[in-house]
Amino acid sequence: MMKNPWIGVASRDYNGSKIIVADDDWEYIKQFIERKSYPSKGDPKYALKLEVYPQHFVGDIQHASVIILSLNPSYSQDYEDDYKSVPEYANKIKDNLELNSTDFHALEFSTDSNLGYWGEKLKDWIIDKKEILTSLKTITKNIALAEFFPYHSISYDGRCDKLAGKDYLPTQKFLFDIIKNRIKQNDVKIILTRSFKRWYEAIPELKNYENCFEVNNPNKPSLKPKNILKVTRVSVESEINTLLNELNKEVQTQEQ
Repeated sequence: MMKNPWIGVASRDYNGSKIIVADDDWEYIKQFIERKSYPSKGDPKYALKLEVYPQHFVGDIQHASVIILSLNPSYSQDYEDDYKSVPEYANKIKDNLELNSTDFHALEFSTDSNLGYWGEKLKDWIIDKKEILTSLKTITKNIALAEFFPYHSISYDGRCDKLAGKDYLPTQKFLFDIIKNRIKQNDVKIILTRSFKRWYEAIPELKNYENCFEVNNPNKPSLKPKNILKVTRVSVESEINTLLNELNKEVQTQEQ
């Protein structure tokens, strides 16, 4: 496996702010944010939110039964408020990226009345709806999330695809390498929810991987089994339902 560029990452001073960027990425990120054309169209929604720890991947990326692929971690005022309210949350993200923890911290701020983005997406995978949040925390022990680009923004700037000249950032290459190894091991189901073309270009092996699936609408991704298709756009609803039965076994055991 490649050297993990997330190990030892610490905040740095930049223009009077504390920002968090992987050392191996910094040269390229710095060049990007110092362009006259940054942010794209002069719109701050495309600016990178570097004051928070990047959520490049979440959960047990090396062993999870399922990896869900997305574009880049989003950002909102609510997320900023939550992030600042729990100082140790940044350390949870850091430990996960350093592969020292397998905690699925994307549910950190979820409540029964507000499951959050990933909680809302994954609730369709819960069979017993009585204790949804508790069940989510159980099944996500076997689920990982991965973002094509590691740094937060409100909206994604397509120029971020390849910031290292005409190549991917070192952190991106590290994640792509992990996913390629999982494909070689043939021990994971991979579901693309956003930016299919970007993922297929970065990891060509996905196209022919038997257990690679797509959602039917990447603009409004749904993880309902009926909305998940094989790369050839053939429904895999029955296979996904079988997977969900397996993921929910531990939930059902706990209730007995």
